[in-house]
Amino acid sequence: MSRALFTPSELRRLERLTIRRRRTVRGGHQGEWRSRHHGMSGLFADHRAYVAGDDLRYVDWNVYGRLGDLVVKRFEAEENVDLLLLVDRSLSMHGAKSRAARRVAGALGYLALTHQDHVRLAWLPAPEGRPPLIDYRSRARASAFLDELATVEDVGETNHVRDLARVVGATRRRGLTVLVSDFFDPAGAIRGLAMLRSRGLELGAVHVVDPTDAELPVGQSIVAVDAETGEQLALDVSPGLQQRVRTAWQGRIQGLARWCTPREIPHHVVDARRDVWDVLRELLRSRVATGA
Repeated sequence: MSRALFTPSELRRLERLTIRRRRTVRGGHQGEWRSRHHGMSGLFADHRAYVAGDDLRYVDWNVYGRLGDLVVKRFEAEENVDLLLLVDRSLSMHGAKSRAARRVAGALGYLALTHQDHVRLAWLPAPEGRPPLIDYRSRARASAFLDELATVEDVGETNHVRDLARVVGATRRRGLTVLVSDFFDPAGAIRGLAMLRSRGLELGAVHVVDPTDAELPVGQSIVAVDAETGEQLALDVSPGLQQRVRTAWQGRIQGLARWCTPREIPHHVVDARRDVWDVLRELLRSRVATGA
């Protein structure tokens, strides 16, 4: 890879957005949410019942006057991001999926760096001889971050448990963790996510797909080649085989979503053919990113 991920005009457009983690403050007001970062703000979220010792300044007297209930306002605390981006560069990603994955990761990382947040990038698998994590800590490093995403080649086989074990071992800080992958993992698409979740990380999954992966030339004899292992399989493509391939492809997407949803892990399916701005709009709606 060598082509720049974003044009100058696209970067200017990105700068109008930002990323924020939001959590509900369990006390009465935003000052009760302790953070080492500056730039916090508070948005009203809901109420909780008053308990002895609560600061009376945060009692909602309007509710008390109407209903006679003594409740305390709660706020959403907003803090700067410590963003860990996990980007799949295995050979199954090669082509449109790789480009889409890197643009999504690049957009999220660029947003964080331009707002003075801390970004760590981990390749899956990591380039040989390099550390599992690359740190980017300032706006001045944004160009280097995008260059890294644009130039590192796709290589190797998908093995999320193996690759993520190295990343987790090198991770000392907890933050927002986003795994960007096609999840084409023979060992099981959810095993890597399950391992990250077991470490208590705030986790999101961006599932990059290319519908052409599920398309075969019906009526033809072909040799299918595994992009990662080189294994070959001779096939006569019947309509029934084509339907089974499509069903299995859809099943992998739906299976990952079914696992993520009850665990409250944001799961976004990204069609590699779609424009990155459409994807970012979806992330805006999910409150991963905010802005104009």
